[in-house]
Amino acid sequence: MGSIWEQNSPDYATEDNNACISALQHCFGPIYSAVLKTALELNVFEIIAKASPLGVSASDVASQLPTQHPELPRRLDRMLCLLASHSLLTCSIRTNEVGVPERFYQLSLAGKYFVKDDNKGSLAFLSALLSHRVIVDVFLNFKEILLDYDKGLFQKVHGVPIYEGLQSDPALNNVFNEAMANLGIIEMKKLLEIYGGFEEISLLVDVGGGIGHNLNMIITKYPSIKGINFDLPHVIQNAPTYPGIKQLEGDMFESVPKGDAIILKAVLHNWSDEKCLKILSNCYKALPQNGKVIVVDIIVPEAIHSTEADKMVTGFDNLMFLDDGIERTEKEFENLCKRSGFSNFQVAGRAISALGVIELRK
Repeated sequence: MGSIWEQNSPDYATEDNNACISALQHCFGPIYSAVLKTALELNVFEIIAKASPLGVSASDVASQLPTQHPELPRRLDRMLCLLASHSLLTCSIRTNEVGVPERFYQLSLAGKYFVKDDNKGSLAFLSALLSHRVIVDVFLNFKEILLDYDKGLFQKVHGVPIYEGLQSDPALNNVFNEAMANLGIIEMKKLLEIYGGFEEISLLVDVGGGIGHNLNMIITKYPSIKGINFDLPHVIQNAPTYPGIKQLEGDMFESVPKGDAIILKAVLHNWSDEKCLKILSNCYKALPQNGKVIVVDIIVPEAIHSTEADKMVTGFDNLMFLDDGIERTEKEFENLCKRSGFSNFQVAGRAISALGVIELRK
C-alpha cells in the first residue's frame, strides 16, 4: 500500500485511472464478441477489403447489407468504431462531399485475417465456432470444470464428449471442421516459413492428420516427399485424393505406419500424459534409427505476462477444457520425450511466437 502522498500524486491518479479503464474493458468482452460475430455474418470484412484503398465509410458499407433502414449507417458506424478500437480496422476522419466530417475505415493487418480466403485461411471460422450457441452454453458453465474434475467441460454440459457431440450435430460439425481447416492453413503457412526440417525426409507420416490438408501443404513445398495421412476410419473415408499422399485408416493408440519421420500437429494437446506416452511410444516403434517425430503444438511459457502472445497461448490453453486437453510447457514436452524413449529433444522453431516445432530424435 502506497503512502497518502503517493496516492494523491498525479502519476498515481493517472495509473489508477488507466487501471480502471482496463478493468472496465474486461466487462465488455461479450459485447465485443457479439459485434465481431455480427460483422462476420454480414461479410463486413469482405466488403471493406474490396473497397477503395483510401477506406470506406459506414454509409458505403451499409448500402451493401441485405436490409436497409434509416438508422443502419449510424448503428454500423458505432460497431465499426468498436472493431477499430480493437485494432481490426483503422479509422481516419475526412470531410465528405457535403462538408461534414466522416469516419473512413480500412482493414488493419490483424483484420485481414478475418477475410474469408480459401488459399490463405481465415480466422472468421474459428470466431464462428467460439460464438456458436452450443459452445457458448459450454463456456457459460466454466466454473464446473474447475470445481468438479472428472470430464471435459463439453461433456459435463451436453452429456457426451465433444467429438461425439460433433458427430451428432452436422451443422456444428461443419463449423468445427471449417474452423480447424482454416486455422491449420494459417499455422502451416507460418510453420513452413520458419522450419526447414522437412528437406531430409523421404517418407513422412502425418498421425492424426485429418483429411490430409496439412500434409498436402508440406508436400506441395517439398514434392520429393511421399506422404501417408493416418487417421480414424470415419475421417479418412471423407478425405480427398492428394498427389503423393496415401490415405490410411487406423488407431494411433494401437500402432502407426512406418516412415522416415512422423508429424504430430495439434495432437498431443488433446490427451493426458499417459495417452501421449502411448502415442509417442508407437511412433518410436515405427521410426528407423535416428528417425524423428515432429511435434507441432503451442508451447506455454513458464512465466506469463500480459503480451499479445501470452494472451493467445492462455486462450488456447483454456479452450482445451472443452475436452479435457491441455497446452504444455517446453519442460513438459521434454519430459514426455524422455519417458517415451527418445534420445534427443530440440525446439527447432516457433511460429506465431508460440506454436512450437519440436523434434524428438530416436
